Formats: sequence, C-alpha cells, structure tokens
Amino acid sequence: MAINPFASSAPAEQSSQDEAAQSETTQYKNQNTKTHFAMGLAAGAAVAYLLTNKKFKQGVVTTGEKAWSSVRGEVEELKERLEDTQAELEYYRNLHKGEE
Repeated sequence: MAINPFASSAPAEQSSQDEAAQSETTQYKNQNTKTHFAMGLAAGAAVAYLLTNKKFKQGVVTTGEKAWSSVRGEVEELKERLEDTQAELEYYRNLHKGEE
C-alpha cells in the first residue's frame, strides 16, 4: 500500500492544528484591536481635516486645473502633428502619382 505524502495528518492532529491557528488569530485580534482602532481614528481625523481645509481644497483644485490644461495642450499638439503627417503623406502620394 502506497503512502500519499500529500494526505493530511490524522484527524486528531488536524483538529489540534485548527485550534492552534484559531488561537493565534484570536491572540492577534486581542493584541491589535486597540492599535487598529487608533490607526483608524487617526486616518479618519486626517481625512476629515483635509476635506474641511479650504486651503487644501484650493490647492487640489488649482493642481487639477493645471494638469487638465496641460493635458488639453498636449492633445492639441498631437492633433497638429497628426494633421502635418497626413498632409505630408498626401503630398508624397500626389508627387509619385504622375510618375506611374
């Protein structure tokens, strides 16, 4: 009879492993509950402060406007370059049409 190396341990060993894992999880939760609460409280306070700060809002709006105008300018530049390329292609097509 072949032994399967991937088979789980005996049922008694498996249940003791499950209990140990659950015990570790419970210990982790008990030890870190206050830490998690404090970190959540600090993060929430920081977000609330930033959302109610007028200077921060104005900075975000100004930065957004600058970024948007930059993107629009680049898109216009790309359009112009595409039109120039199309005009060049048309010119060379027409230039060689008479030779054929």
